[in-house]
Order: sequence, then C-alpha cells, then structure tokens
Amino acid sequence: MKIREVTVFSNGDSSKIRTWSNIPYFFTETLLSKGIKVNRVDLSPLLLINIMFNMTVYAVLRILNMNSTYNYFRSFTHFTNVKYRIKKAIKQYPDSDANIFLTFSFSSAGLTLKPSIQFCDWTYDHHFKYLLDRKPGFLEKQCIKREDSQIEGSDLVFPLFPSVAEYMKKRYNNTNIHYLGYVINSYYDVSEIDMIKHKKNSNNILFVGNKKYIEGAQSLINAFEKLKQKLPQLILHIIGMNVGDFDTLPKDVYCYGYLDKGKDADRELYYKLFREAKLFVNTTPKLGAVMATIEAMYFYIPVITLPRDHFTGIFGNNINFGYYCEQNSPILIEESILMILNNISYESLCVNAHKSVEEFTWNAYMDKLIIKIEDKINN
Repeated sequence: MKIREVTVFSNGDSSKIRTWSNIPYFFTETLLSKGIKVNRVDLSPLLLINIMFNMTVYAVLRILNMNSTYNYFRSFTHFTNVKYRIKKAIKQYPDSDANIFLTFSFSSAGLTLKPSIQFCDWTYDHHFKYLLDRKPGFLEKQCIKREDSQIEGSDLVFPLFPSVAEYMKKRYNNTNIHYLGYVINSYYDVSEIDMIKHKKNSNNILFVGNKKYIEGAQSLINAFEKLKQKLPQLILHIIGMNVGDFDTLPKDVYCYGYLDKGKDADRELYYKLFREAKLFVNTTPKLGAVMATIEAMYFYIPVITLPRDHFTGIFGNNINFGYYCEQNSPILIEESILMILNNISYESLCVNAHKSVEEFTWNAYMDKLIIKIEDKINN
C-alpha cells in the first residue's frame, strides 16, 4: 500500500516557513510535492490560557526556581488539551494513512490503529542531560514521563541527530527508532562557480543564532576586534540578534535580527549574506546552531564550530571544510579564522563544505521516511 494521505501535527503552523527553524514547512511541502495529501494540525498552546498560565503558575515557579523550564506547553493541562485535539483530528481526517508528529511530546498512540510517527531533534530528557547539564525538577520529571510514554507508544521515531538516536535507543524499549540522515532548509539551489566567485574576494564573516547563542557571538566579536587590527577590511554580519542585545559593538559589526524567509525582503537579504560570506562561525557551547552551520556548508562556506556530539556524529572528529575550536575562546576563534583566510586551498574548503552536505535534501530524506512508513503499514 502506498501512502496517499497523512495528518501532520506540529507546534505551530506548518504552512509558515518561520515555524520551528523552517522544518514543518519543508517537511509538509516535500510530502505535497510527492503527491501526498497533507492535513495540517497546529498543536500550539491556546493563546489566552498560555498567557494566563505563564503569568501565574509559571511566574511563581520562576520565583522558586529561576532555572525552571516548566511552562504551559509542558503542563498536564496542555497535554490533556492536545490529546483532545488529536482525537478531534483523527475523526476529522478518517482517510489519513498515518499520523505524523513533529515533536516527541505527543502522539496518537492508543487513540487509533493508524501508525503514529514522531520526528524531532531531541527529547526533553536529553535537553537536561546534554544542554542544561542538571537534573529536572519535580514538575519537569512529570513532563518527561508523559513524553516517554508517547515515544514508547509510537510506531516509528525519527530523531534528527545520530547522537540523539543512539541515546534514545539506549533509553527506550521502542525498537523502531531510526536516524535517516540530516536535512538542509534552503529555498535555493546553488552552483559552485557562482558561490566561489562571490566568496573569493569577500571579507565577510557570518554568524547565525538568536539570543540563546550570545555566548558564542560575544566570543566571536572579541576575536573580531583583535583581527581588525591586522585585517581592517573584515566585516562581521550577525543574523538573529539585534544591536541592543550587546553592551557595545566594534566598527563593522552589523546585526539584522530575525530574518523571516517567508518575507521576500528578509529572504533575499538572508541568502545574500550566505552567498557573500567568506566563512561561518558559531562556537556557542552545547548549542552551536547545527542547522545554520549545515546550511552555510551547503552555500560553500567553510565553518568554524565546536566538536559537539550533534555535529561530530554527522561529520566525524576530523573535518576538511573548516576547523573545530576545542573551546569557545576568542583566541582560538581568531587563530581558526586566520587559518581559513590564509589557506592557499580556500576553494577546496568551500567545495568540501558543500560536498559534505549535498545529499541532505528534503526530497531524499522524505523518500527514506515514506519507505519506512509504508513498510510499517504493510507489515
């Protein structure tokens, strides 16, 4: 049996490219391009209840524990409401061959005989162990238990990172956890000649990341200040943060804030900055903007990043398209930038960057995912 129709549940409107790093948009649009009907279901928290909860319960929790990540989205109230909305969608779309959830927090397990599939980057539990490096509080543990039950009950689970897939295989009894590869969220095809032509004489350094990545941005800015003394022509472009996010900025640092690919002007500026970048840097500890880094590589940009599990799990411990910084250190960042700028084989770095990710297309990824789903339905 071939898939003809699916219902895709996401935390946000999957028809809008700005939702969750563009993933729901490209996920659903690729399915549509393959002739599969897609029923989109937005599982976002109800606005009024979300505001009231976060102004009361969450505000109190933050007073008791400033580090708490527990909010309305993580609450049992929201979980119950989402389950009701899932049941409603199942009735609304009875011809759907499968239910796909772009989150690990929810599934249709136990609500229908149709396959329940999950696709996401990492789990809430993994977030504490890897990113926060702390044990969850009582309410956070309850949310983890709810999420664990959804993962265990799902028919297929697809983590976005190989390191997360390995972690999940060890944690859960579910034997249907699969890593299928990574994806690039780009509107445009690129050509080697055009890209290298733009980069060859460029002086632009590119950083992408919102305020969560400010630690990496600040280290890069500090390195950039030193570099400007030797190379005054250098320019630093920061996508995702504003001038007001920093105490001070040296000359020739430009901030653009969030650029929405759904808006023509923002999209054109975003890709212009990628097209003209000499190199890409983000060494934020534990985070590192893997998706933006890989998108940069697709645009033939050599990269400087930290050797995090999420990245090394895909590309290994030795890379031929840039450099790993062992620490988020301005000194190490400066040294790495100079190595790229002075590299007599700079063009090779550009070509290697693109070749390392050129197979990570949404089209190829969805072909593999569809085969897995059809195998599950037919067996």
